[in-house]
Amino acid sequence: MKGMLKWPLIVAAIAVVLRVVVEQYGAPDAVANYISVVALHLVIGPMYFAIRLATSGAPRPYGTLIKLVALYVVLTRVMVLPTYWLARIYNWPQQRFGGLADSSPLTGFITIPFATAGRWIVASLVFGGIAGSIVIAIIRLFNRKPEPA
Repeated sequence: MKGMLKWPLIVAAIAVVLRVVVEQYGAPDAVANYISVVALHLVIGPMYFAIRLATSGAPRPYGTLIKLVALYVVLTRVMVLPTYWLARIYNWPQQRFGGLADSSPLTGFITIPFATAGRWIVASLVFGGIAGSIVIAIIRLFNRKPEPA
């Protein structure tokens, strides 16, 4: 499981840093939105894990998928938290940080970042778990060996 997380987490870390750099250099929101950590932990990560698990012949792929998605989404959201704190400190204008600049310290540093993380964790577990399970089932269905007659 640990080896399967290495590269997706490296990609997520690069995406977090790259998104902040792109935003701070003034790229339009439409451009910055292409560098999406949410897309990584909501869709791309679960699909990657599902394909790897289905093709590896893992004994309990569905349970392992849920564990991998949960760990991946929590770790990626932990990487995103400092960007919310920096946005609060430096009053970054991006819409994804809406309300941070005018909020109280408790709301700006704790409530908004952790509530956002919580929503994305739940959404990624539900959507990623369902979509990944479907992918595992389809791959396993087509990779079945015919039974001898």
